[in-house]
Amino acid sequence: MTSKEKAIIDEISNVVETLSQKIENFQVKIEELCKSTGSCNRIKTVHKDLLSSKKEEESGININTLCEKE
Repeated sequence: MTSKEKAIIDEISNVVETLSQKIENFQVKIEELCKSTGSCNRIKTVHKDLLSSKKEEESGININTLCEKE
């Protein structure tokens, strides 16, 4: 592996880590919203719908697969 390839892999790893942290923060905020509004069922339904529609739009890259390799 060349130094350029290693640098690219390191950069991708950093981006994945940053995105993972942002997702965790977002999930905490969703849970807080759920508890504070008492609308957990509605929030979970919207969240599920968003995830479902996003999966239909994916272009072939699965972030879970990338994370599992680390």
